[in-house]
Parts: sequence; C-alpha cells; structure tokens
Amino acid sequence: MADIRLQPHLFTSLPAHPSLPESDSRPQLELFLQEALRQAIYFLINVPSRFQGSKQHSSPPSGAKVQLGSWRNDSEAGSSNKISKPEFWVCRRSEHVDAKTPGTASWEEFQTGLRSNHAENEMDYTPTVSAVEKLLEWPRSEILEVDESSRVKYFFKDVDVEVNLITHSFKPDALIAPRSFISLTISAMYDHVEEISAQGDRNNETMTGFVTVQIPLQSTPTSTPPDLHQRIISAVPKRAIFANYASVERVMVLPPLPSPTGTNPDRIHWTMATTSDAGGLIPKWVQRSWTLGGVPRAVVDDVGLFIGWTMRRRST
Repeated sequence: MADIRLQPHLFTSLPAHPSLPESDSRPQLELFLQEALRQAIYFLINVPSRFQGSKQHSSPPSGAKVQLGSWRNDSEAGSSNKISKPEFWVCRRSEHVDAKTPGTASWEEFQTGLRSNHAENEMDYTPTVSAVEKLLEWPRSEILEVDESSRVKYFFKDVDVEVNLITHSFKPDALIAPRSFISLTISAMYDHVEEISAQGDRNNETMTGFVTVQIPLQSTPTSTPPDLHQRIISAVPKRAIFANYASVERVMVLPPLPSPTGTNPDRIHWTMATTSDAGGLIPKWVQRSWTLGGVPRAVVDDVGLFIGWTMRRRST
C-alpha cells in the first residue's frame, strides 16, 4: 500500500495502469488512494504538536510569517510498524489573507498554483527545478470517502494521481550533481468532514481545502517495464543522482477573524511536512542545517517563491 515514508516504493506497488504489467498483487486504485489520504490526514492532525517553541521566519515577498518545526519519525504514518531507518521531518505552516493583493494570494490562486499542475508549476517558481516529465497518469476519481478514524470521515473529490520525474540542478554545477526524484503525486479536494459523537450523532462540518501527497518511487530493471525504465534513464542529466523525498501538504480556508465591521477576508492556512535524502556525498547534517541552506531554509523560502510567482502571474 501507499505508505508515506522516505524509503522509495517500486513500480510493482502501484495500482493497475495500461503502461504497467498486469498483476493480481496490484492494489485496487480506490483502496490505494484511501490509505494514502488517510495517512496524510493522520500526519496533518499530528503536525501542530511539532511547532511548540519554534520560531517564526520571514519569507518575502510573502506578508505571512512562517513557523518551522521538525521531528524524527521512527514509525510509519498512522501505524505502529517500525521503519528501517528513522526519518528527519521538517514542517512549516503559514496563514495568508485570502486576497489578490501584494504579499498574499487568493484561494483561487492557491488552487491553480499548488493543486493544478503541481509539478509543472513548481518548476516555474522554484529556481532549482530544471525539468519535469510526467511518466504516468490515472483517471481522476470523482468521489472518495476516507475514514481518518472510526469517528471522523473526510469526503474527497477530484482526486488526481500521477507519477513525475523531477530534476533539480544547482550552482556551481561542476561541484553539485543534479538530483532526480521519481514522485507519485496524489492531490484531492475536500469540502466537508463528518464526525460521529460518542452517542452516535453525525455532525457534518463544512471544511474547504485540498491535500497533496508525494511518495517516492524507485525504478529498477526488474520492477519497472523496460520501456518505462529506459525512458527514465534517458531523461535524467549526466551525473544525476537519484534522490528521494516524501511530503504531505494541506491548504484550507479558515473563516475571517472577528471584526467590528465584519469585513475581514477569509484566511488561508498552508501546512507542509517533508522528509528527504539528497543522496551522494552531502552529509545529513548539511542537508538539515538552516545556516547552510538545507531543507529547513528551503521549505521556508518556498512560501515566498510561490507568493512572488503568483504576484507576477497576476500582473501579466
């Protein structure tokens, strides 16, 4: 199943697809998506506890402060199963004004920028992303019910699933080899959540948002169809190192803060958590260093990069 972890999955673990060999062991697409989204919700519910005592950072031109947290994870998301190696996770959250004004973005802009064409848009606003190639895409699932627990159910819609080959290039390129990632991306909207009380009463709460999950994949000559494996090998730059990352992201609309005039706009809450391994000879402590520009600084900078890109698109 689609465990959200740093250890990459093989293509044999994916649901049936015309480009993949038929196999009775392949998971059913709906069950595969339900489990991935259940784990994502589990992550997101537990992320707030990781921010205790953490600092807030600026990420211009975004007007929102970014709160940063981290933790070491030694079990799979939402289960008690131990994983082979502890994972270092970095998380951030920021709250934005829902408006098409400088320093922020509207709910519509968050959807078109972060949910639709997720990987392609990331290449537009992230300087290090140098290439994106879509390898596989499944038909959109229109409706999907996900039980986060025995008492809470999320109702997802417009569930998109694809596999992308994403390459990052760095300067100086003579010293830092490109990194290529094979990423399974699941993105889904939701508009309400059903909660069952201890007495059995059902309460439907309107909640507007979307969740994006990225799970690392690994291609090998024995686990991937030959033509697909060759396509991957041919697409990566010379000297490229295959690396891995997993992430869970949620963008949701919150009601306005109380105001005497009642004219405050909605708020947009953006949460993201990720774990990664750049591979090669870059030490883990460098990858995790804020001072040396590692993952913590990169995830904070991403907020400003996205807001700046959105403002430029708006002006054109």
